[in-house]
Amino acid sequence: MSASHSRPNGPARKVLAELRHGPRTVEQISTSLRLTPNAVRNQLRKLQDAELAVRSGARPGASKPSALYSITLEGQIQFSTLYLPVLTHFLRVAEGKCSGTQLESFMTETGKSLAARYSKPTGSVKEKVHSAARLLKTFGGLTEVQPRNGSIIIKSLGCPLSALTAENPAGCNVLGGFLEQYLSTPIRICCSREGEPKCCFEIGAQASERG
Repeated sequence: MSASHSRPNGPARKVLAELRHGPRTVEQISTSLRLTPNAVRNQLRKLQDAELAVRSGARPGASKPSALYSITLEGQIQFSTLYLPVLTHFLRVAEGKCSGTQLESFMTETGKSLAARYSKPTGSVKEKVHSAARLLKTFGGLTEVQPRNGSIIIKSLGCPLSALTAENPAGCNVLGGFLEQYLSTPIRICCSREGEPKCCFEIGAQASERG
């Protein structure tokens, strides 16, 4: 799966919104949104690369069939405002029914399962960590990479899951598990939860020793 899952905006979001009404041809989208066919094709390519839209068939035309495009489940999710409240309340309920260790393990496995959908990075450890940092940035983090005592730290001024981690630290284990699976290496969570949550993940020898 593509590693690019940032939310579409501008013309791309308008095209995606149009696909919510059912499969559409380039010509139909062009007429509805008052965009040129080439502009629509450019946005559809972006949406397909992000796996938010797919080519789903063809419609007979006067001279030749016209390709039909449909929104994917990932695309539909872009318009939902319910996922975050549901996840927040799910964590509250889970916290009351699980031990702290069980909940942390469950969240870690959730992150690992999510990471399995992404292509693993290649190159040196440093190059892989920078790839992970860029990926976290597409999730909404403000990441930077720093060396520390033989390890490498990924830090972020903001947390992509702050609505969860602000109430329950176990939410940090989702990103910890994600990075562990994505990088195929032990991760130590060193997040700050004072005030606004800030991400911190340690990768390398020190993390392995303390993990």
